[in-house]
Amino acid sequence: MFLAARVTNAWRFQCPLPIISHCLNSRLPSLVYDAKLYRFNKLSYSLDKESDDFLLWLERKAGTHVSSVLSIGKSSYGRALYASKVIRNGDCILRVPYSVQLAPDNLPHEIKSLLTDEIGHVSKLAIVVLLEMKLGKHSDWVPYINCFPCLMEMHSTMFWSNDELEMIRQSSLYHETIRQKSLVKNEFLTIKNVIEPFSDIFERITFKDFVHAYAIVSSRAWGSIRGVSLIPFADFLNHDGNVKEFLLNDDEKQLSEVIAARDYCPGEQMSVSGHSWGPRLNLVSPSTKALRDTMGPLLERKKWLEL
Repeated sequence: MFLAARVTNAWRFQCPLPIISHCLNSRLPSLVYDAKLYRFNKLSYSLDKESDDFLLWLERKAGTHVSSVLSIGKSSYGRALYASKVIRNGDCILRVPYSVQLAPDNLPHEIKSLLTDEIGHVSKLAIVVLLEMKLGKHSDWVPYINCFPCLMEMHSTMFWSNDELEMIRQSSLYHETIRQKSLVKNEFLTIKNVIEPFSDIFERITFKDFVHAYAIVSSRAWGSIRGVSLIPFADFLNHDGNVKEFLLNDDEKQLSEVIAARDYCPGEQMSVSGHSWGPRLNLVSPSTKALRDTMGPLLERKKWLEL
């Protein structure tokens, strides 16, 4: 069994993090500067009415129980997992078999065989996501795909307009965004040449489509023996640097699980440790602090000029 951590898409002004894979759930609602991003109020909690249906679908697909102690709820930042009953220190709060996780090896064989090792795991999994999105209601993963954020909900400078980027031109965030856009664009062009002959599988995809799928993977996927994996239900867990829960991969049992590190009361939000984050990948999402420090003075100046 080994520690799995989430693949990060967070750009932070600090030293590189330890090399263990991870994922950070981006829950910020838009790319527009909003004072609400800087309020640290306690999250409100309400049950997601579709949560029972999603968990039932996942357990049917897995052929086993995933969790009997967690419910999907809605916080002010989006979906989250909450204790639905008393949880004791050492309890297993969820188990998700590898068979119901999406990974690069879910690619159709005829496409997978043409993609060289020069194409990263995140890009390969992004193609898997694109394929399932294109299948629409015919996809076997519809309930899960429907949980992914739409393009307008993605919080990344990769989606900023030129005018928005111009506002942070003097920052390292600007230069990192331009560099990463170039890297992702190069991967997209390589992939596009491979998948274009498969018009029966893929409809025409755009760079924006690819970046959207790439952003979903880089913000939700976890490192695994398969490269990176999207783990339904587990990826509703938010991160918290003060907790000691981690996602563990058990290759012998072929499943991923989370063990409670303390007691929890019903209604408490469950999180995984932010300290388990891995290396920064090719997507730039500024943290709340980075946005405040970089854009705050610029927007304040802009406000006075408009007055």
